[in-house]
Amino acid sequence: MTFHLVVLKPFDGYQRGELITNTATVEKILAGSQASFVVRVMAKEG
Repeated sequence: MTFHLVVLKPFDGYQRGELITNTATVEKILAGSQASFVVRVMAKEG
């Protein structure tokens, strides 16, 4: 199952509402202190 992130609170150049789709970036954010600034959403297949 693949997740993307949607930014809730701006950080590190990301703006509110921005979709983060890069897998490595998603994993880095979720493992770090910025995890509370985003929500996970299901990635669309295909």
